[in-house]
Amino acid sequence: MKINNVIKILILLAMIIPIENIYAKSQEVYLLPSKPGEPGKILSCRDKASVYWLIEYYRELTGTYIVFQVGDTLGVYFEPPAACSLVEIHFLRNRWTNGPGEYYAMVARAAHPMSIYEEYHSSESMPGPSPIDTIYADTVLEIEPMFDREWDTLVVPTMPDVGTNAFIGACAIEDTCQTIAIHAGESPPYHAICWKQGGAGPQTNGPGWYSSWHLFWIRALVKVYGNISPAIEAEELLGTYYTGGRTVSIYTEDFDPDRITLGIDDIHLYYYIDNQSDTIEIDVINDSVLYPEHGWEYGWWHAIIPGQLPETKVTYWVEGIDGCGAEASTQEFTYTVGQGTDGNGLLYIGDYYPWGDGHDAFADLQWDQWSDTICGFADNTVTDFYVYGDGGRAISWLAFSGLTFARYYYCYYNTYGWSWTQAFRDFMDNGGHLFLCGQDIPGGGYGLGYGDWIAPPSPHPLRYYLKAYEGIDDYIFESPFTVTIENTDILTTGMPSEVTVDCDSIGQSTWVGIFTEIDDECVPLFFDEEGNIIGYRYEDPEYGFRLVFLYFPFNAITDTNAQDIFIYNLTSWFELEVEEEPEELVFKPPVVTPNPLTNSATLSFTLLKNEKVSIKIYDVTGSLVKTLADERFNAGKHYLTINTDKLASGVYFLKMDAGEFSGTRKFLVVK
Repeated sequence: MKINNVIKILILLAMIIPIENIYAKSQEVYLLPSKPGEPGKILSCRDKASVYWLIEYYRELTGTYIVFQVGDTLGVYFEPPAACSLVEIHFLRNRWTNGPGEYYAMVARAAHPMSIYEEYHSSESMPGPSPIDTIYADTVLEIEPMFDREWDTLVVPTMPDVGTNAFIGACAIEDTCQTIAIHAGESPPYHAICWKQGGAGPQTNGPGWYSSWHLFWIRALVKVYGNISPAIEAEELLGTYYTGGRTVSIYTEDFDPDRITLGIDDIHLYYYIDNQSDTIEIDVINDSVLYPEHGWEYGWWHAIIPGQLPETKVTYWVEGIDGCGAEASTQEFTYTVGQGTDGNGLLYIGDYYPWGDGHDAFADLQWDQWSDTICGFADNTVTDFYVYGDGGRAISWLAFSGLTFARYYYCYYNTYGWSWTQAFRDFMDNGGHLFLCGQDIPGGGYGLGYGDWIAPPSPHPLRYYLKAYEGIDDYIFESPFTVTIENTDILTTGMPSEVTVDCDSIGQSTWVGIFTEIDDECVPLFFDEEGNIIGYRYEDPEYGFRLVFLYFPFNAITDTNAQDIFIYNLTSWFELEVEEEPEELVFKPPVVTPNPLTNSATLSFTLLKNEKVSIKIYDVTGSLVKTLADERFNAGKHYLTINTDKLASGVYFLKMDAGEFSGTRKFLVVK
């Protein structure tokens, strides 16, 4: 997390409240000069001495110039970002010769906007009206002999309520042996105002008020009462398979445990489970570190959310109150505690991939699903289950831009996505199987640009593991479009020779790319209408990992039957097999073998007692296709025949009901 050198206070609400409540929720802050149309920056102050190092307004004071005459008035505009009252106005003075001096200091309501004044160095500039309306405070300040810069203070004892109205801090030179420090070279729009008795340009346009490209060092101390909120940040926890307690790191920019008027002095974390209304409060632990060179403390905290059971969603946020009663709160963060299945692969739907409520070709196969939309981004405990744990060594990563795979863009504490981690390298080096699908993985994910791209040298994952060397991002823009298929391959057997892809049908833009150079060992499978490669598979001869990489959204294929066939073949090629039911089960649904079927097949099942048995075949829509049996059978082994003559190619489900038992087998018909 980056810590700024200067504390920034977040204004959540700038509103004028009754004068009797000025001090109810207020903070004293330094207000810097504002350019026309822009509010001035406010800087938190612990005490006046603690921010003297800020006098340069974020830059070095490169030169001090005595270009003004006795009687000239130098000033700046202040435009508060929230309602405030004036406490003090400060002038940076500079002494160049011995002897005492004086200058007249004042602060006043602005009568006119800064934008109407012309710059006094131009020979064509004309003076404007007086910018001074009501004078809030003024005095004559003495200058003692000195040879360095120091701040003088004009106290505003009435502390006038100026709301969010602009005001002016100004001083009139009364002694030629001294001047107020200025910086030449400020660019427009200017925030300096001056009365020049000599006039503008060649001093022929007469005395009057002009804007100035000089920057006069004047600042205001104001008491802001517009419900100033201390800045609080909390770490966003990602979704996990870990069921233990989880630590949330918390940061505040305005922390002061020893003062009663400033800084966070009461902070809590709140959370609730799933959609429950009961909110639980957790005290946070202070880990703050003092930065004496700045004169204040940054607040570092942490809180521990108790462990949760799998399939639990946790929503949490942090609230804080400072010594003045100003409140601040982070946004709500949500994470899900999931649970992997031994032997299953991971179906990771990343970057809010638009799977939606449509057809799911992975259903009823050996895949654990994790969706960014439902569960939030996943942390390493999810992917590690399939890399180092008991999950199957197969991951299907379906993404839109590929950011969660190629690089993180959402969580500030992660720079790169999963493909840059050691876990990913271990996964591939140990024979893991990856199905990768996304329109922008090279261009958006790896940041190679939305056009022609060349994979960086190894060990960049795009070249080293994904075997994609060159391509063109955003090559196909129109939807729908036709994809031709090499349907004699192990992965595409049973699929039609071409399918339609319609990104609009899934609410997704069409930014499909093509591969122009892939590894010689890659097997192209999918092509656009011009014959360009938009999908391929690869099996590494050294490490044994298997890869399928599609440059278009797989679920945008309109033929759901083709989707089912491809994912069924993929699951088998990735070596995720259906586990047989334990022997202690009374019944087993008939095993369909061979699978896929091309001709008729014989099924067998065994009953331990006489039982009425129903065995039926359904298609992927749930419609009944054929009844194989619906009668009473004696105990023992029985045989049935599936005749595929009237079954089209596709995925089917064989359902068996016998007594209290009900089971289903999935099988594929390929002709």
